[in-house]
Amino acid sequence: MIFSSGIRPWIDAASGAFIPADIAQDAAAARLFVAGENPYGPVIREMHSRVVGLPVAETFPYFPHPPFSLIVSSPLAYVPYRTVAVLWFGFTLALVFILAMLLAENLTVNPGAAQVDPQGRLVLTCFILLLAWPPVLYNLEKGQWSVLLAVLIGLGWRSMSRGSLGASGAWFGAAASVKVFPLVLGGYLLLRSRRALLWFLGIGLVLTGVPLVLIGVSAFADFVGQSRLNMPYWETFPSVTLSIHGALARLLIGGHWAHPATHAPIFARVIEGTVVLLLLGLAVRLTRHAARGQADHAEAFAAWVVMLPVLNPQSLGHNGVLLALPLVLVGRTLTRDVHWRRKAAWAVALVLVSIPRQTMWRVAPPPLDPWEGLAVTALPMWGALLLFLLAVTIHRPAANAASASRTGGVW
Repeated sequence: MIFSSGIRPWIDAASGAFIPADIAQDAAAARLFVAGENPYGPVIREMHSRVVGLPVAETFPYFPHPPFSLIVSSPLAYVPYRTVAVLWFGFTLALVFILAMLLAENLTVNPGAAQVDPQGRLVLTCFILLLAWPPVLYNLEKGQWSVLLAVLIGLGWRSMSRGSLGASGAWFGAAASVKVFPLVLGGYLLLRSRRALLWFLGIGLVLTGVPLVLIGVSAFADFVGQSRLNMPYWETFPSVTLSIHGALARLLIGGHWAHPATHAPIFARVIEGTVVLLLLGLAVRLTRHAARGQADHAEAFAAWVVMLPVLNPQSLGHNGVLLALPLVLVGRTLTRDVHWRRKAAWAVALVLVSIPRQTMWRVAPPPLDPWEGLAVTALPMWGALLLFLLAVTIHRPAANAASASRTGGVW
C-alpha cells in the first residue's frame, strides 16, 4: 500500500463487515424516522447509544445527513446492528462493482464514437483495482456513503454522454439529496443544459421533501442547525484530507486535532473564498469552451466533479472515491497527449489522492502542527487540485461539431 501502510487498510476494511463506525448513526436515525420521530436533535445520541451499546458520551454529537438519507437507510431500522453491518458492507461491494462497470465503459468509449459495451475482463480488472484503492477501502471500513455518490454521479454522466439530459439531471439531483455537496453540479448544469438543471432541481426538492412529510418540515431547519454545529467539531480532523477548508482550518484556526500557526479565522475565510472563486472561474471557462466545441465536455465535467471533494468543508478520505471518474476521463484524454509531463502529473495526482489515512495518522499523528496539516495531511487535496489543473488545461477540442452538439445542447 502507498507509503508502506502494508495490509492494514485491507484488514480495517474487512472489519467494516462487523463493526463499521459511521453507518451506526444512520441506523439509529432510521429507527427514529420509521417511528415518526425527528432524528435531528439530542434524541439521536440516545438511540445511537442503544444501537451500538456504547455510552451516550461516546456517540457522535451531531447528525448532519440530509433528510433523504433517512429514506435510503430506513430498511436498516428493522434489523440488529450486526445485520446492518453485513447488509451495508454487501451493498457497498455491489456499488463498487457498478462503479467498475461505469469506469470500464468510459475507458472503452472514445468521445464522438459509438457507445461500446465494455468487456467483462475490463470490468473485472476495474473492480479488483477499486478494491485495492484506499478511498474504497475507507468506505468499506467505516460504512460510508461515498461509493453511492460516485455511482449516482457516474450514472448521471453516462446519461448525459448519451444525450439523455433529463435523466442525467435526475441522477445528479439524487446525489445532491443523499449528500449536500453535489449541489455544486448545479453550476455545471446551468451552463450545460436547462433541461438537466430543471430535473436536477425537481428531483432534489422531491426527494428532500418526501421524508419531511413524515417527520415535519421543521426537521429541515434542525438538519441545517446540526450541520452548522458539526463543522467546527470535525474541520481539523486528520482524516479530512481532501478539503481546502480543512487544510486552512488546521493552519489558521486550530481545534482539538490541530495547533494553528496563528488564530486568524477571517484570513482563512478570505483565502478559502478566493481559491473557491478561482476554481469555479476556471471550471466555468472550460465549460463554455466545451459548449463552443473548443474543449471536450468530458474534461469540463471532470473538473466540476473534482471540485466536489475539494470544496466540501469536511471532505474525508472516503470522498476520494468521487475522483475515480475524473481520473479515468482525464487519463483517457492523456493517452492521446504527446506531452509526457502531463501524464507524469496525472500519475502523481493518482498517487497523492490514494494515500491511505493509516499512513497519514502514522506520519503525522494528532494534534497536528501547522505544517503537518498543510504539507502531510493535505497531500490528497494537492493531488485533487493537480488533477483539476490537468482537466482545465488539456483543452482537447471535441471530436467534431456534431458530437459537441449531440452531447452538449442546451435542451
